[in-house]
Amino acid sequence: MTGERTHKQTQKFITTEAFRQRGELGEQQVWETIRQTFAHRHCIAYWRYPIFSKTGAFRKEPDILILDAQLGLIVIEVKSITLDKIVTITGHIWALQNFYTTRITPYQQAENQLFALLNYWDSEPILKHQVFALAIVALPFICAQDWQKRGFEKLPISPPIIFKNIFLTPSYLVELITQIPSLVPGKILTSPQWELLQAIISGTPLY
Repeated sequence: MTGERTHKQTQKFITTEAFRQRGELGEQQVWETIRQTFAHRHCIAYWRYPIFSKTGAFRKEPDILILDAQLGLIVIEVKSITLDKIVTITGHIWALQNFYTTRITPYQQAENQLFALLNYWDSEPILKHQVFALAIVALPFICAQDWQKRGFEKLPISPPIIFKNIFLTPSYLVELITQIPSLVPGKILTSPQWELLQAIISGTPLY
């Protein structure tokens, strides 16, 4: 599907635009792993879910958004880069070489998208401070061992990352996600909460 929004409750995995660029090969790999891993879970997931501010002043678009009745809200920012492209990591800023841009802030990007949704949901009393929220970076072309050799896991700001290893053994993905601390208080959702969240996420863009 290209350029269309689909809101059928029977659909668990919804793509809002087609995979069409070579640079999206990593993103497609991550998305297919999500589809496989979450197929039997009580969830709904989007590839490229558009989020608009209430004033229409800005638009955010998480690569992958998952809403799971037990795990809560999960935003995954996918970066299809190889390790040799990363020069340094300072705080949230990753300095790059031989890439289409010289710097990225993947975790901060995922956080901003996450809180944009949470702020919108906070207007619903039964959802405020009730939904677990996770921001994750996915690096489908980088192995955990190689990342560790560069010493990046020892940095003061070391975000939750899903490495290539996990995508080779997707059965571990949910286990890994359950070990990531939520950025806000939350709990396993009740049926009314879950139904309301689905209605919000599957409704019109957030204006």
